[in-house]
Amino acid sequence: MIKNFNDLLAVLLGVGVIPIIWTLQGLGLVTLPGEILGATIAGETLIIQYYFRRQPPTNGGGT
Repeated sequence: MIKNFNDLLAVLLGVGVIPIIWTLQGLGLVTLPGEILGATIAGETLIIQYYFRRQPPTNGGGT
């Protein structure tokens, strides 16, 4: 569920923008340097880690 701007940004980049860049590169419609593709892989990994490592809120409010 998208609760705030960070969630929206993660979904837009992780599901939309980055895979579209990879698809366009794979089809040969755009030519990007390897450094850019490497940065998109790192970005996708960080988005996935951020989104799936978040702790659910606790009911007691403690740590």
